[in-house]
Amino acid sequence: MVVKQYDVFLVCLDPTIGHEIKKSRPCVVLSPDEMNKYISTVVIGAN
Repeated sequence: MVVKQYDVFLVCLDPTIGHEIKKSRPCVVLSPDEMNKYISTVVIGAN
């Protein structure tokens, strides 16, 4: 699967740390395409 910057995915955020809500949330990929291509970790933002 190719993950690109600004793609949106539904992500299950469980387990959580602190007071986050334990459920699936829409998340946007914030890391640049060059970073997503070469490492297996991406930076996301959740609402």
